[in-house]
Amino acid sequence: MSNYSALIQDFILSLTIPKRPANLYDPIRYTLEHGGKRLRPELCLIACSALGGNPKQALYPAVSLELLHNFTLIHDDIMDQSDLRRGHETVYKKWGTPTAILAGDTLLGLSYDLMLKYPSIGAHKFYNLLTSTFIQICEGQQLDIDFEKRKVVPVEEYTDMIRLKTAVLLAACMKAGAIAANANAQIQNCFYDFGINIGLAFQIQDDLLDVYGQTEKLGKNIGNDIATNKKTYLLTKAMELLQGQELAALKHYFTKNDFNPKEKFEGVKQLYDSCQIKEVAEAQIKNYYDKAFQCLEGLALASNAMKELHEFVNRLIYRDF
Repeated sequence: MSNYSALIQDFILSLTIPKRPANLYDPIRYTLEHGGKRLRPELCLIACSALGGNPKQALYPAVSLELLHNFTLIHDDIMDQSDLRRGHETVYKKWGTPTAILAGDTLLGLSYDLMLKYPSIGAHKFYNLLTSTFIQICEGQQLDIDFEKRKVVPVEEYTDMIRLKTAVLLAACMKAGAIAANANAQIQNCFYDFGINIGLAFQIQDDLLDVYGQTEKLGKNIGNDIATNKKTYLLTKAMELLQGQELAALKHYFTKNDFNPKEKFEGVKQLYDSCQIKEVAEAQIKNYYDKAFQCLEGLALASNAMKELHEFVNRLIYRDF
């Protein structure tokens, strides 16, 4: 795993980021310097290696997709009014919203520019994958925004939203790794479906962490989803499970904005606890985890490759509370 991280970090450091205008490119350097664990590009390299490919062949699409990911984070923080990202001030808080929008847009452009420079005969496959992934992420983000105006969102609709907003990027990383390894279309699709399922599990875990996690470990404030009335797996599922006065109380919390933030968080958390939502969510995470590895059955991957994938997915999904 450390070898993959080193390859990715060296490649990112080798990127040419202009110096002027400084107020455009400094936020981009700031974002990349605080780039987190690079899990998505690492997944791309692992997928390539699992199919017998050279991980270095997957670096261009891996980092291109990582730049796309960082573009989404900058814009997402603006929409969610988030103060912290990876333990540091978000770009919009540090430089202002107009600059953050431009920095995000430029990161998207750099992502496409990098993919276009990929010295591969099949580069168009990656370009098409990048484009479709970008569009689907935007669709998912819009659904997320639309859900804020609705009192009730069924779990099925929420799942479709996170598939678009979160899971397709992880799926694209898996598929890009398979393409780089010259795998056939059937294997590429199996890897893509694997990524969708771990992406769904990842987002539900993220929803859990926003209620049951710790700011010091996460590098961002918890309770933001509740404070901003965001629809999450916990909320949509609790709406199904709770009845009577408890259901009415939960709906009340999410239709009013004049609560004391701490009071609202504790009140909602108590309702979640009453329907054992943490345990319900953990069971759903395990379900998606199992479905992900079922997608790889019959591909005859080497035991060390499967071990590496299991270790990565455990690290990705089962983050510390």
